[in-house]
Amino acid sequence: MEAKPCRVSVLCLAYNHAETIADALEGFLKQKADFGIEVLVNEDCSTDNTAEILKNYAERYPEIIRPVFQTENQYSKDVCIEYEYLLPLAKGEYIAFCEGDDYWTDSEKLQRQVDFLDTHPDYSACVHNSIGHYADPDRPDELLFPEGGDRDLDFDAVTKGMSFVFHTSSILARREYVDNPPAFLLNSQAYGFTDYPQALWLAHHGRIRFLDKPMSVYRIGSNPDAWSSNQAKYYERRKQFVTGEIVMFEGILPFLEGEEKRAAERELHARRFELYYITGRVEELLKPEFRDLFRRKSTAFRVSTRLKKMLPHLHRLYRQRKGYGD
Repeated sequence: MEAKPCRVSVLCLAYNHAETIADALEGFLKQKADFGIEVLVNEDCSTDNTAEILKNYAERYPEIIRPVFQTENQYSKDVCIEYEYLLPLAKGEYIAFCEGDDYWTDSEKLQRQVDFLDTHPDYSACVHNSIGHYADPDRPDELLFPEGGDRDLDFDAVTKGMSFVFHTSSILARREYVDNPPAFLLNSQAYGFTDYPQALWLAHHGRIRFLDKPMSVYRIGSNPDAWSSNQAKYYERRKQFVTGEIVMFEGILPFLEGEEKRAAERELHARRFELYYITGRVEELLKPEFRDLFRRKSTAFRVSTRLKKMLPHLHRLYRQRKGYGD
């Protein structure tokens, strides 16, 4: 039987995912579609047996599973792996994303998304709802976006952040909006994320259709290095993330005009306010340029901020005891 032409390339990142990578690969393999797909998996020098599992699948499904085995860990070098190593190998006109600790649950996921994009050329991507599955067994699964209903997502909606719009495992994007990524997207890898700038870039090029059907699972807390319950470490990661958001918005502004530019400027302003707060620079929070943001905060926030400014030595001592590194 003649193979179906490949229309979708799935980009998957795997590192120490021995317990979960089979779920991800099975989710790709069970897709029922009238077109061919390929799965490009970057194995980033795992220290468990992720590579062995991946090799086994590649041997069984060589026409679909196409692994890339690194000899040095690329994530630690701030390399944007999907764009550096996987995308150049991709054959599809559409690009899907799913990391090795997440997985797809619906066998018709890609067919639904491709059908929509084929008939709606003014959309840059199609996404869908997802289930959050916690590593903590005492926490039940939950629908990530419970608002309800299929809907369009515009640039303004995406500026609020990924936790408000869709999960990366749901993205199916047109290849032309994934190729040749802008510098601000690639640079975000140094701050630990690329999904947010990627979503902004897609929204800048067209509407994004959200299908209100959960068709993937996002494992929350499966990576112990992602966020830590240790307060000092959490603080450093949060500071890094918000700093990255600021750099990201500054980087995308030259591409924007009109309402899109104003939306990005609003979020940039809010992130600068947040960074001043988490780094303890309370005097900045009280400046006239942040008056509106400050007034919208709770009474407790406003009172505590003024007290911190009045008692800087106590505030500094408190931050030192918490282990904040500034």
